[in-house]
Amino acid sequence: MSAASATPSPCSYRHEHFRDTLALGLERGYTFRTCADYAAKGPVPEQLLAVMRHDIDLMPERAPAMALIEAELGIQATYFVRVHANEYNPFGHETLAILRDLVDMGHEIGLHAEPLDLQASAGVEPVRAIRASVAALEGVLDVEIEGVASHNDITPDNNLDYFRRTPAADLGLSYEAYDDSGLDLFAKSHYVTDGHFWYWRTFKGGELTEDRSCLCEHFDARRAPVYALLHPHLWFAKHFQRVNH
Repeated sequence: MSAASATPSPCSYRHEHFRDTLALGLERGYTFRTCADYAAKGPVPEQLLAVMRHDIDLMPERAPAMALIEAELGIQATYFVRVHANEYNPFGHETLAILRDLVDMGHEIGLHAEPLDLQASAGVEPVRAIRASVAALEGVLDVEIEGVASHNDITPDNNLDYFRRTPAADLGLSYEAYDDSGLDLFAKSHYVTDGHFWYWRTFKGGELTEDRSCLCEHFDARRAPVYALLHPHLWFAKHFQRVNH
């Protein structure tokens, strides 16, 4: 991180560095928005913009630490939740309480959908699964689910293919996280993701680049807009294997 930051920390996936990174973004003049807010308002000229997104692929118990850091800094983010995961039950006591806490902090909840995987594994028609999932989340969280993001799993199916031929509007939603209609951000941003475990990846114009800069370096360079995807299960306080410490 730049020496200009008040509390610099080495680039890592530690919560400490996440806080420092967001603080640097604020210091550099970024405005942070959720996916739904960006979908509704679009870009603002001459504004340094960052859209913060989190996909809860695994271990929802790791989401609150990041959500709290964001809330304490006055930042609202979007958290996409899986409904059909084998790895966790979003309606179980602990996970549901976590999701309701995220809502109370002001964060957006969206659906992290895997329609083609579910159709292949259980024979459920995609539109039925998506609408039922949205209704279930809305019912227990008492919020409107506005957006959906395709989940990428270790299967032969690419769930994004479904949304490439089925617009979010056809599903009663405002946007899909990679679409060029409702959100229209992925191909027009510096899309920065931690999704390869121990190094960052940057897409520009929708294409993967060789840039492995940390999110803090993008903020330090005032690149805009930044569309950041972070996975809470990769982030930790002391060590990746120590879930609660």
